[in-house]
Amino acid sequence: MTVYADAGRLTQVFSNLLGNAVKYTPPGGEITLRVEAPDPTLIPEHDSTPREVVVTIRDNGMGIAPELLPHVFDLFTQAPGVRMRTEGGLGVGLSVVKYLVNAHQGEIAISSGGDGNGTEVTVRLPIVCRSAVAHVASTTHEIPPARILLVDDIADATEALAMLLTLDGHEVKRAQSGPQALSMIESFTPDVALIDINMPGMDGHEVAKLLKQRPQCASTRLVALTGFAGTTSERLADEFHCYLVKPPSLDDLVKVLRT
Repeated sequence: MTVYADAGRLTQVFSNLLGNAVKYTPPGGEITLRVEAPDPTLIPEHDSTPREVVVTIRDNGMGIAPELLPHVFDLFTQAPGVRMRTEGGLGVGLSVVKYLVNAHQGEIAISSGGDGNGTEVTVRLPIVCRSAVAHVASTTHEIPPARILLVDDIADATEALAMLLTLDGHEVKRAQSGPQALSMIESFTPDVALIDINMPGMDGHEVAKLLKQRPQCASTRLVALTGFAGTTSERLADEFHCYLVKPPSLDDLVKVLRT
């Protein structure tokens, strides 16, 4: 069965989903992977009716609490205490997985009976019929590639955002402190700088102020990343062109890049 896709990206999707199933299923547990699709030999040669392949990964492991289930695709969502029991830092993987599946014109859904009752993940992808390929799945949002500097002292945060933006075709550099960011711009002039406000040592305000003093950053769009919705600080308005509430959605990032 054939789907029109980037093989490397789909490998990332299913490796991530299987990795999660292994991570959250204790020794002796059971993980199953099922693929359902119509028999290609029964599809008429010139039939272009949309069809899909359904891949289901099910485990009988830790499960997901009902209150967390609606947020599993949000950046940095993870159940309380999970980080103490597993490796890998914050839960950034499912956000990227959903993005990749949607970019292939597919759908992903997650269900669980709650704590201790396992998890089921279902991925649906359109099948390529023998007649013709109807469309090409794009991983971009039809905006020009940009040079982006991410400044955040939390490594998981910059890794997740960098991955999403790189998949969209942008050139991304990451810095985990103000001094590191200032050092980077000696050889990398960003079109956009996404700067966390609350960093130890040199905070985001000071980073923005110093970037503005660099001639090569005269045209750089400075975007503050803040943990507080409804921010109206005059200081933010003076030092930044705009702000995004953490964690920023991909749609929010696209709006900033289009401006």
